[in-house]
Amino acid sequence: MKTITASGIVLAGLASLATAANASAAELAIAIHVEPSHAMFKVGERLKESIEEQTNGEFSITLLGTEVGGERDHLEGASYGEYDIALGGSMPMTLYAEEFSAADLPFVYGSSGEAREVYEGETGELLNEQLVTNGNMRLVGLSARNPRNLTSNFAVEAPEDVEGVRMRVPEIAPWLQIWEEIGALPSPIAWPEVYTSLQTGVIEMQENPVDLIHAGKIYEVQSHINRTEHVYSFFHWLMNEDFYQGLSDDDREIILGAIEEATTWGNEMVANGQADLYEELQELGMTVVEPDVAAFRSAAEPAIRDIAESYHPAVRDYVLSLVE
Repeated sequence: MKTITASGIVLAGLASLATAANASAAELAIAIHVEPSHAMFKVGERLKESIEEQTNGEFSITLLGTEVGGERDHLEGASYGEYDIALGGSMPMTLYAEEFSAADLPFVYGSSGEAREVYEGETGELLNEQLVTNGNMRLVGLSARNPRNLTSNFAVEAPEDVEGVRMRVPEIAPWLQIWEEIGALPSPIAWPEVYTSLQTGVIEMQENPVDLIHAGKIYEVQSHINRTEHVYSFFHWLMNEDFYQGLSDDDREIILGAIEEATTWGNEMVANGQADLYEELQELGMTVVEPDVAAFRSAAEPAIRDIAESYHPAVRDYVLSLVE
């Protein structure tokens, strides 16, 4: 017959308390539409660890990835409350706050900081009002992405070098309009088809951040990376509005603080990794070119001015102030 010691009773009691605490923990689901190896998933992992630690386990965080759908599925899920937080690329702005979707407009900004201004101050407040009204979500964090550059099989130093050249651009209407204005022949080809399209000559160049150029092995089919740095865009961290309003002041402060810390950490990781990626691409045979970006911006200006008229006046005026 087994004897139950006092220490055994204590341990059993502690185990029961731990189980009860875990059972009562509030569940918080974060949907992230990138692969676990991606920098943004690592930001999500840091966010999970931080919130659980700072709330002493009062919140239990579940990270969900592509197994529950793509970016649009995640955004729609966060809109009606299936997920508490979702990561979005450019899509949430075009879906829910189109009048403010100017931060990734090509050849407008000279830095990520300039592009971030679209989300700050009064403009940021108006932007969030539209996200809440149209999507039942609010923007609670931004993660900087590497700027986008052109790749080619020849040096691109000025706008004349892309005139009449077939290039892949994502299916984003303002981007197509701007590249047409510059003189290129932009074609909206899906990313999975870009490598083969370059290999077979369907297109002659493409544009992407340096991390995707590396990950997509574009160096196997293109010899030059031209640092136009024409788009400074962001990943958007969006929170379901009902969840946001239902948080206590203390929990809201903890969660928003954790998001700020995790995104700052992620921004440093992305920025620090960029130099290494350029070095690796050069080692893999690519030539890095420093084009006349001012000349590209000048060539793009008529299209930028036309596009800016569709934005909210506060955003329009800011964009135009940068191209004057």
